[in-house]
Amino acid sequence: MFQVRRHRPTESTDPPRAGNAGLTGGIVGLLGRWDLGDLTDHDRDRITRSLFHEGVRFGPFARRFAALMTLSVLIAVMGLLADSTAVVIGAMLVAPLMTPVLGIAAALVMAWPGRVVRQVAISAVGAAGAVGLAAATAFFFPGSTDPLPGELVARTSPNLLDLGIALAAGAAGAYAQIRRAASDALTGVAVAVALVPPLAVVGITLGLGLFSLATGALLLFIANVAGIVMAAALTFLICGLPGRRLFEGTGRIAGGLRWAAVAVIIMVLPLHFTRGHVLPAGDPSLEVTSEVEAFVDSASWSASVVDVTTERASDGLVVDIVVTESPTMPDAEDVAGHLADELGQTVAVTMQVVQVETERATVDDDAADDGGG
Repeated sequence: MFQVRRHRPTESTDPPRAGNAGLTGGIVGLLGRWDLGDLTDHDRDRITRSLFHEGVRFGPFARRFAALMTLSVLIAVMGLLADSTAVVIGAMLVAPLMTPVLGIAAALVMAWPGRVVRQVAISAVGAAGAVGLAAATAFFFPGSTDPLPGELVARTSPNLLDLGIALAAGAAGAYAQIRRAASDALTGVAVAVALVPPLAVVGITLGLGLFSLATGALLLFIANVAGIVMAAALTFLICGLPGRRLFEGTGRIAGGLRWAAVAVIIMVLPLHFTRGHVLPAGDPSLEVTSEVEAFVDSASWSASVVDVTTERASDGLVVDIVVTESPTMPDAEDVAGHLADELGQTVAVTMQVVQVETERATVDDDAADDGGG
């Protein structure tokens, strides 16, 4: 009678190595081993259920998402046209777009490419619908955009600070998902990095034919999404959301994070070269006045600036300048060119010249005393 002995390799307790994942995979493995979240399988199920809505749960989620997006866009458009900061903040709180964006980050670190595509599609459909609805809503309020409200203009010229805010907000949003005790922070995250108001600005400016402003607002939205996804993915990874999946799909996780990092790097270039000279909504003349006076002084003209009045228009700024008459005077076209270069937007300049009348009087002290006696 023969006995057959089968030798099975002893299962190692050490996690599998990154294999061909390369340097990025090694970094991913190192960050994942920190596991700062102390998550249980129950916690991971809770997080994934809150971010991913599939099967029979997708229908109710889609209806809720559509309703909240519609209301958020309507509130945002009204707030932007009314130049009301409080109303715009209300739109930020109602907006549901943060959920699919955080879902993209979670799917990246869980190595779920199908869910990444699904969350991107939900975000894209929501964004496109928001732009269309904003354009249609603004059509019924044609007089509210001349001059352009400050709340609207402020979202057309993003810079690196906006990307930095998105990165910090993305980390905070992911941590709030990890820790139930920090879930109240999601409200602050929604306010700190707005997703719907820039989309509303895109729709409004497209409807007005202001394509350069629409491009700036769209750039702000994309920068916000890229920053949130990158920071949230790293936070999910460090807090141990992938669990065992970290070592089953290190290569795919590393690849996803590389794409997220590339998106952020790509956004750095246009944001770096964006001038970001957004004038204060309440008094746009402050920076304009400073630029006009500096330009006149630097050219050593004998003219003096008496007054500068600035108003916003749908296609830029309208500046009225009053200067004193003198042998050497600035030209309106030169001043307009200088302001356009410095402020990064179209400027129309009207210059008025006033004559200076000088009256001189000499009063003798004795005569003054006699007159007083």
